[in-house]
Amino acid sequence: MVPRATIKQRWLRRLLRAAGHVLLGAGGVAVITAVCFPLHPDFAIPAFLYLLLVVLQAAVAEFAASAIVSVIAVATLDYFFIPPILAWDINRPVDSMALATYLATSLVITRFASQARRAARTSESKRKALALLYDAACQLLSLEPEAAAGERSLRILRETFGLDAACLFQANDAKVRLDGDSQCGLAERTRQAFLERRDYDDLASKVYVRCLWVAGEITGAVGFEGLHDAESTAGSLATLTAGALDRARSWQAASEAAAATRAETLRSALLDAFAHEFKTPLATIITATEGLRQSGALGPEQAEMAEIVEGEASRLSHLATRLLRMARLDREEVKPRLERTDLSAVISRAVKQLRQQSAQRSIALELGREQVEVLAECELLSLALLQLLDNALKYSSPDSVVCVRLEFGEGVASIRVTSEGVPIPAEERERVFERFYRGSTVGHVASGSGLGLYFARRIVMAHGGSLELDCQPENGEDTTFCMRLPAAVKSETLHELQAC
Repeated sequence: MVPRATIKQRWLRRLLRAAGHVLLGAGGVAVITAVCFPLHPDFAIPAFLYLLLVVLQAAVAEFAASAIVSVIAVATLDYFFIPPILAWDINRPVDSMALATYLATSLVITRFASQARRAARTSESKRKALALLYDAACQLLSLEPEAAAGERSLRILRETFGLDAACLFQANDAKVRLDGDSQCGLAERTRQAFLERRDYDDLASKVYVRCLWVAGEITGAVGFEGLHDAESTAGSLATLTAGALDRARSWQAASEAAAATRAETLRSALLDAFAHEFKTPLATIITATEGLRQSGALGPEQAEMAEIVEGEASRLSHLATRLLRMARLDREEVKPRLERTDLSAVISRAVKQLRQQSAQRSIALELGREQVEVLAECELLSLALLQLLDNALKYSSPDSVVCVRLEFGEGVASIRVTSEGVPIPAEERERVFERFYRGSTVGHVASGSGLGLYFARRIVMAHGGSLELDCQPENGEDTTFCMRLPAAVKSETLHELQAC
C-alpha cells in the first residue's frame, strides 16, 4: 500500500495548484480594476473584461478555482463600478438582476469550459492509449509464438506503457512471471486474483489485476503496477495478453499434432515395409520345410523339428499378415465389403488358430445352437476378433481360462470375451481403446504396442457395431469385452419388407 504521507502530499499539491490559479485570477481582476476605475467607464466595459478573464481562467484551471474567481469578479464589479461606488450596496433592482445574471453566466461558462477541457483530456488520453495498444499488439504479433507466453511479452507491455512492473500467472503451469521491480507485492496480488477469480484494483498504488478468460474458462491473470488511465487500458491489455497466450497454446498444439502426424506416417510406412520384408523369407522357409518333410529322407526327430519350424514360420507369417493389414487400416479409412457371414464360423476359426498358437492357455467356446449371421467382411472381422482374443490371452493369468460366448437378442449379436487377470482401473476403461495407450497395471505383464484394441474398435465401428469394456465387479478380477454387431435380416423377412 502507498504510505499515508504520499497521499497527503498529492492532495497538498492539488490544493496549492488550485490556490495558485485563484491568486492568478484575483491578480487579473485587480489589474483590470486598477486600469478601469480611474477612467470611470460604464460598468459594462469592466464587466466584459472580467468575463473574458473568467473564460481564460476556466481554460487552464479547475472548476472550483474558476468559480472562486467568478465570485471575486462579481464582488469587485459591484464595489467599484455599480452605484453607490465603493460600497457593496445596490439601490436599483436592475443592477441586482444584472449582477445575478453576470454571476450565473460566469459560472455556466466556467462549468462548460471545465467539462470541455476534461473531455479533451479524456479524448487525448484514449487516443494515446489506443496508439500504445496498437504498438504493443504489433510487437506481440512479431514475436515467435513460443515466446509470446513468456517474459518477453511482459517486457513489451511494461516498456510500451511505462509500467513499474508487469506480472503474469498461468493456470497450466501455475508459475508467476514478473518483469520489472514491484514495490507493492504485484506477484502475490496477481496469484490471489486468479485464485479468487475476480479482478483487483488499487487506485492508490496504481496496481490493477485482470483475470484472463478464453472460451469461458479462466486461463490465468495479468497484473500491472504503475498503470495510468487504467479505466480505458487495463481491460484491453488483459484481452491482448489472453490473445497472445492463446496464440502460443494453439501453436504448440498445432506443432504437436503435426509431429504426431509425421510420426504416424513414418510408423505406418515402416510397419508396411517390415511386413512385406518378413513375408517373403517366411514363405520360402515354409515351402522348403514342407519339401523336406515330404521328401521322406528325414528321421522321426528331424521330421518333428521340421514340423515345428514350419508351424512357427506359419505363425510368423500370420502375424506379418495382421501387421500389414493393420498398417493399411491406420492409413486408410475402413470400408468393409459387406456380405452375409456366419458369425459362429468366424469365431470358431479364430479360436482354433489361437489355440494352436497358444497351447499353454485355455479357451472355452460357447456358441449356442442358433445360427447367427451378420453383414461383414470376413477377413476384417476375423482380424478384429483375433486382436480381441490375443489381448485377452496376453493379459490373463497363466492358469486361467478365456471364455468366448456368442449371444443373440433383439437383432444384435454379442460376442463376450472374458478373461481373468489384473483388473483395469475405472479411470482407464475408456482409454484402453486409444492408439498406443497401455494401462498402468499391464506394463509388467506382457509387452505390446497399444494398438490391438484400437484397431479392433475401428473395424467393429466400420461394421456399424460397437466394442466396449463391460463394467467389472468391485470384488473380482474378471475383464469382459463385448463386441456388438447388428444381425443380418433373414431372406424371408427381407422379401417381406421389400414387398411392403
